[in-house]
Amino acid sequence: MDMRIIMRQFPTLFLVRTALALLAVAIPLSSQAARLEYVTAVDGTITDVTPQRILFFVIEDGRPLLKVYNRATGSLRTVPDPTGHTPGYEKLTARGVVYGITEDDETSVYEWNGAAAPLGNDGTPRGMRVSPNNKRYVIWPTWRPGRYLNLRDVMLYKDTLVGNGRVADLADVGDGGEVVYTEGPAPYNVFRYRAGQAVQLTHDPTYSHFNPLTDGINVVYRKQVSTTASQIVLYNDNLGEVVLRDASSDYFTPRADYFPSSGWVGFTRLNTVNGNTVRQVWLRSPQGQLTAVSRADADASIHAIAGGQVMFVSNGYLYLGRPGAAPVLVSPFAEGTGGAWLQGSWYVYFGGTLYRVVL
Repeated sequence: MDMRIIMRQFPTLFLVRTALALLAVAIPLSSQAARLEYVTAVDGTITDVTPQRILFFVIEDGRPLLKVYNRATGSLRTVPDPTGHTPGYEKLTARGVVYGITEDDETSVYEWNGAAAPLGNDGTPRGMRVSPNNKRYVIWPTWRPGRYLNLRDVMLYKDTLVGNGRVADLADVGDGGEVVYTEGPAPYNVFRYRAGQAVQLTHDPTYSHFNPLTDGINVVYRKQVSTTASQIVLYNDNLGEVVLRDASSDYFTPRADYFPSSGWVGFTRLNTVNGNTVRQVWLRSPQGQLTAVSRADADASIHAIAGGQVMFVSNGYLYLGRPGAAPVLVSPFAEGTGGAWLQGSWYVYFGGTLYRVVL
């Protein structure tokens, strides 16, 4: 059996059993704990959710498959895969599903919109992103030659090539179809493509900028200030650059150390506790107010952000942080745990089960 199939299936069984056992023990002991309300379950491993649909991975007759369950209609569809390879990087879109193949003999992106066969696209799913809320736009790296980004509007079946052939590192796409990315030649600077035009946002002649993320309002990225140190910086059209985290030699992970959403930005800062350096999660409001939402003495990283709230991971548990409130324990955390903000409520999933977070 393909090792990737084993890695995707068996950790799920362990995760579900461990999580349920720990939930029974840990949550009642906390005065600041959420209740997990069962919503539904599927026979597989959930990898993405929207208010109506659940995308999950399953093995049938030794073959890996992707399936979509519609909670509103009760329908269950299997995503057709003509390649026979193991699908990966799968995400729901406004019309269906995008996924990728990264086998030795094929590297492609596929789009399935309910038809008998998916649409194949040149490029790699490594670095593929879907706009977070409306799921209308998808980006992925491609070559023409040189490295570009393919911006796909799944509603109009329209493709746009973004970049100058020297696009580098991770990129992001917002709900308005805006794309943020870095491109060379070195030093690499941040660009934003929006409404048919690309605009350079940073102009450093010496050091590079990497891994930009956007929510359509702010752009947040890692900014080098020396050969060994970087900052977390927010760019806003009205404010210019705002430093969120001072320079250090630490590596900043997008969506774990910084994550913008609807004008809010979750980010981490460093604290030294008893000689040990730990990350603390902070929130910046659209008005610029900064609030620490995780404990100062326990290492934490961002998991998800929405509605002015941030889910973060600390000491093997998933918490919900909100300005002016103590962190709320949500559930144990292990690889495969997912969090999503759907129609004004938080949901979590692990294995094949979806829960609503009740505060």
